[in-house]
Amino acid sequence: MAWEKALQLDRLKRDGRAVAKIGNRQVALFQTEGGILACNNRCPHEGYPLREGNLDGACILTCNWHNWKFDLRPAGT
Repeated sequence: MAWEKALQLDRLKRDGRAVAKIGNRQVALFQTEGGILACNNRCPHEGYPLREGNLDGACILTCNWHNWKFDLRPAGT
């Protein structure tokens, strides 16, 4: 697997979240105290942009549309 540049790190640090287009996918990126987290930008329920969701201190992302929750913690943490 090859790395692909998504966006300028300074922008992510400034805004705290961003969307990067990688191939034909949109990836939501979140700057947290523990590092950068990423997920598909579309909620699988109805496609709401997850970048607009709420990310809590436990790295649980909540979709603002229908309250679906996603654990963004890396596996094993």
